[in-house]
Parts: sequence; C-alpha cells; structure tokens
Amino acid sequence: MLNKYSSTPLYYQLKEVLIKAINNGKYAPGEAIPSENELAAQYSLSRPTVRQALGELVKMGYLIKIKGKGTFVADFINKVNYDYTKGFIHCLLDTIDTSNRKIIESTTIVGTLELNKKFSTDFKSNFHEDYSKITYITETDENISYSVSMLPLNYFPNAAELMFKNVNSIDLLVGKYPLDPTSAKSSISLVNADTVIAKYMKLPENAPLFKVETFLYARTGNIVEFNTTYYNAYSSIIDISRTRRV
Repeated sequence: MLNKYSSTPLYYQLKEVLIKAINNGKYAPGEAIPSENELAAQYSLSRPTVRQALGELVKMGYLIKIKGKGTFVADFINKVNYDYTKGFIHCLLDTIDTSNRKIIESTTIVGTLELNKKFSTDFKSNFHEDYSKITYITETDENISYSVSMLPLNYFPNAAELMFKNVNSIDLLVGKYPLDPTSAKSSISLVNADTVIAKYMKLPENAPLFKVETFLYARTGNIVEFNTTYYNAYSSIIDISRTRRV
C-alpha cells in the first residue's frame, strides 16, 4: 500500500508500485492495466495523481496509451536492434539492400537558411544550395522506420531521379569516389509522432519516437548527406556512437 504520510509524492509511489508489478509479471507485455478510476479506487488516490503516474510510465516506455482502448504494458520482448556502430543505418549513401525500402517522395528543393547552416554552406551571402529531398520508409516484420535524407544537388545532380527507382548507394556514388562517406556523426532525441509520420509508421498520433539525425562526411571532410530517421520508441533498441568510422 501507499504511504500517505511519506515525503515521497503519491504519484511517484504509485509509479514504483506499477513498475514492480510489470517487472514481476503481474501485468504482461501487451496486457491492459486497470483504468484510472480503478487505480484511484484501489489506492485511494485522486484521478489527477493516477494520471500523473501513468503519464510518467508512458514517457519511460513502460506503458502505451491507445486512444479509445486504454493503457497497455509496452512489449519489452519484441524489440528491433538498430546498431549504429556498424555502418550508417538507413542513410542513402550506405544502403546496399533496398528490398525493404519504399520511396514516398523524391524531389529537388531550394535550401532554407536552416538547411544551409547544417551543410555549412555560405548562408550569409545570396548563395543558396539546392538539395535532393528523399522521403522513405523501411519496413521489416517487426518495425517500420520513417526517414528523410538531404543530398546536395551539386554533388548528386541525378539523385532525385535515381531514387524514384529505389537505387542503392553504389548507383548514387558511381564515378564519385571522393564523395564516398567515411565517417558520420549522429544525435538522438525523443519526440512525438505527428499525423503524417504516425500514418506511415502505423502508430497512434503522438506516439513516442526516437529521432536520429546523422551527418555523413566524405573523405574530403564535406557533408554529403543529412539524414533524419524516426524509430518506434516502444519497439526499438538503438546502439549508437557519437562519431564512428568504417
């Protein structure tokens, strides 16, 4: 039972009780937990207190809320491991196997100030870089990832056209040996799925996602690709290094 005289907040006590119950198997992966009303009655708590505890567990990845259905224990068993210490996962310039990839959009865009800054182009002058923007999903039996890649048009003038054919990195880099990526830097953050991403990843809107941003560097030191990929935070394990070389 909870100790109402403790200095530890009641929502935190309930959170710890539920974590223990999940870890002990009282609530199995995929199983619904009691409703807010049921938990409030069981532990003599207010609904806002229960809601705060459940919200914390959703953020921590223990629970998942499905609109109109309830709150369920996240599946900790069936997770896909993405190893970012081996190659540049889901980046266009490192993709050999395209069998699980589906191109959603492949077009040419004029670089924004923000995008030019990412590629370190001369954004202070009137010079504007153009880019190929490729949006795609990569689907396996267990998971779907959603990606957006930016390639400088002056390095890869035919990228948008080629990516409509879902080509691999060899086709993009033919005759461009100096642009072959040799290193990368990645960062990861936790975000919520918007309407578009949720649709393609077959997830509820606002579902938690790992957002991995990756810069690929050629042997010349130039940035040749900026990739943003989203992964289902409930079913993904990401091994990631800040800087890696292959």
